[in-house]
Amino acid sequence: MNSILLTLLNLPLMAVFLKILAYIDPGTGSIVLQALIATVVGAGIAVKLFWHRILKFFGLRKSTSTDLSEKQSDNKK
Repeated sequence: MNSILLTLLNLPLMAVFLKILAYIDPGTGSIVLQALIATVVGAGIAVKLFWHRILKFFGLRKSTSTDLSEKQSDNKK
């Protein structure tokens, strides 16, 4: 048990002092860039879809009459 704990505590030190021999080709940078762009675009679309709910959550926009009628119809089902 102690050896596992010591190993986990020394991982950051080993990462600093070990010489890492790795090759990252240009395609890897392209994939990382695409993943970052996809994350930003996906977050933007999610915010756009839920924008009215976000505003209602923070109290910046009140419920409209259509929202109230939708809630009442959902309760009847």
